[in-house]
Amino acid sequence: MKRLWIVGLFFALLLLAGAVWAPCAARPSLAYHWPIKPFDRQHPIRGGFGDPRTLDLEQPFGVTRPDDSGAYSFHGGIDIVGRAGTPVYPVVSGRVILAGNHKIVVDSGDSRVFEYWHLRSNVELGQEVVAEHTVIGWIQRPLLHVHLSETDDNHAQNPLAPGHLEPYADHTKPRAIALDFDNGRSPELTQGGRLPHGDALAIDAVDQPAMPVPGEYAGLPQTPALVDWRLRSGRRHWSAWHITGDFRRTVPGPLRFWNVYAPGTYQNSPGFAGRPCFGVAGLYLFRVGLDTSRLRAGDYKLEAKVSDIRGNTSRTIWPLEIPG
Repeated sequence: MKRLWIVGLFFALLLLAGAVWAPCAARPSLAYHWPIKPFDRQHPIRGGFGDPRTLDLEQPFGVTRPDDSGAYSFHGGIDIVGRAGTPVYPVVSGRVILAGNHKIVVDSGDSRVFEYWHLRSNVELGQEVVAEHTVIGWIQRPLLHVHLSETDDNHAQNPLAPGHLEPYADHTKPRAIALDFDNGRSPELTQGGRLPHGDALAIDAVDQPAMPVPGEYAGLPQTPALVDWRLRSGRRHWSAWHITGDFRRTVPGPLRFWNVYAPGTYQNSPGFAGRPCFGVAGLYLFRVGLDTSRLRAGDYKLEAKVSDIRGNTSRTIWPLEIPG
């Protein structure tokens, strides 16, 4: 009888332990659906996470530099295309903590905050909103998209990373187009070749949207999620991979813009010479942290590896010659 009582107590303790530990093991999913209907279907995105945002209307076309007076930053969200008047819903339920007629911010109460930009507002400060039920605003002309961003514990998150915005699939493959030999005056895109001492290198890399984008952004590229490079001298082994840009989870602080992007970088439809250049493809130049003045004369190879948020990857190799 005593043995049966001990066995019963043992199983009771197991059940109690399961009740205590189960919530930790079964953390609810943090994934969410799209902010426009149909919620469970992918929509076109015309502005990617980490895209450069450049604004300097005083410079001639193509001139962006660290010492300019312009504004340079990383795109901290994604731009989802929609027609004017399209209703926008919160991706996660929560409370409105900012209700402007351009920007709406919803606190989900679980350390996540979601921002929705470029909307005609339909909510008030402090209002409780429900995912896929409450219309928080409508897409307006002329921008024709809603900017969605997510911060988690005050850190920007890539909404397209696995476990966030769903469903999302991407079968396009990003690629490196050319090297940029930056002599301090203007970028010169090449396919490798003779590189004078002291010239800086940058990788021109692009990715295509996962879905075709309508309107003036049709066919325009976006920035890849990850750009790496490595160097080989003669027949020696390749060096380790070096990351020059990584937007898979978050974006660097704004002061690091010119540590990631190189001079000459600009976004799709940039602004130059006092006017916007609609329909112009962006130029995404990623810095190569290589001091060419310290390289011995000889032949080298530089390899770039470019990936998107779903792991589609391509590699490109350029020959380099450092003159004696």
